[in-house]
Amino acid sequence: MSIEDERARPAVLLNPLEGDPTDADSHIGGPVLWPIDEPWPHCDGATHDPASGGEPFVGAVQLYRRDFPELPFPDGTDLLQVFLCTLHHDLPDVYGPDVRLVWRDSTTVFELIEEEPEPSVQEELYVPTVNVLEPIRFTEHETKTSGGTKIGGWTAWWQSGPFEFECPECGAAQRQTLSLATHEPSGDDVEWEFGREGNLNILTCEKDVRHPIRLHVD
Repeated sequence: MSIEDERARPAVLLNPLEGDPTDADSHIGGPVLWPIDEPWPHCDGATHDPASGGEPFVGAVQLYRRDFPELPFPDGTDLLQVFLCTLHHDLPDVYGPDVRLVWRDSTTVFELIEEEPEPSVQEELYVPTVNVLEPIRFTEHETKTSGGTKIGGWTAWWQSGPFEFECPECGAAQRQTLSLATHEPSGDDVEWEFGREGNLNILTCEKDVRHPIRLHVD
């Protein structure tokens, strides 16, 4: 195997397009499949800048296993839900929104929440428009990375890095699982913005994606 082949990784551009998805679809910015008997994710406000009270997270991305089998779904799950606290946070390697990941089994959700909670205040630059997805699968090489919203692949370092991160729980390597982009290759941007028009990179533990995640804006 050549060095070039060793430095190649599978990737999926989500390729968002304006649309009208339901909670049964993979999407950005649409309604999420959330059970009525499960508390909605809330941010306690501890890292808000400036300091403020707690606010509900916003459902930002929803990805079903049937559409994106490339994601590292834990056993017994078939749905990844990504939530953003759409206020400024002062976090390690990030000045921007905070993130929560929920991995769930969609077949166990029978009765849905009637209305998703909305923050009393938020930064509009972190709020996505509503989009369906028309994914593009490709092999990405370390020397030629895509800056669009994608699953897997290589981190598009353009303001800092490259860096390597370890899981704080087990010491295993953390690898980029999902990257949310300010700009899409198609030009159909989601209208959120991270850093200086960069990407919000979400890295997970290679051994267990339910271990604490790492965020990095670049």
